[in-house]
Order: sequence, then C-alpha cells, then structure tokens
Amino acid sequence: MQETIDKELENILQMGIIEPSTSPYASPIVVVRKPDGSNRICVDYRKLNKITVFDPELMPQPEQIFLKLEKDRYFSTFDVTKGYWQIPMNSNDKATAV
Repeated sequence: MQETIDKELENILQMGIIEPSTSPYASPIVVVRKPDGSNRICVDYRKLNKITVFDPELMPQPEQIFLKLEKDRYFSTFDVTKGYWQIPMNSNDKATAV
C-alpha cells in the first residue's frame, strides 16, 4: 500500500498538481479501492470541515445560468480526475510554518 501511495504522490508532484508544503495544517490521506481493483488516494477533510466557517451561497436556477451564457463563445472545462487539485491557490493565501 505504501508503494502505491509513494508512486501516486511522486506522479502528481512531477505533474505539478501538488507541491511541497510547510503549512501547519494537514489532512490525512486514505486509500480507497476502486471497482476495477486499482486504488484511489483521497484526502480525509472531516476534521478541517468541522472547523471551517460555513458560508452558504445560493445556487442560481439553471435557466438563469443559460441566459447569462447564451452569447458567450468560449468556455473552460476541468478534467475532474484530480478535480480538487487542479485549481491553484493564490500564494498569499497559503499558510506557512511559523
């Protein structure tokens, strides 16, 4: 199992999806077996979610979204294979070790 974790972390590190961190915050990872027998690395955010301030925002109605998009010509898409890791965090928002 450790070999699988090390290989996956090295792979996503080399791809630039993740980066080394000195933040005082961390969440444990868990390995989940997928139906095809391969493994998926997931981050257990339950403890972080308990202390996160809930800031709800209403989801607009689909009709409103499509009305706003009707004249647009270009759209962005995300490959959600590593969905949570694809949106970079602003450097000023990253916590560093004290």
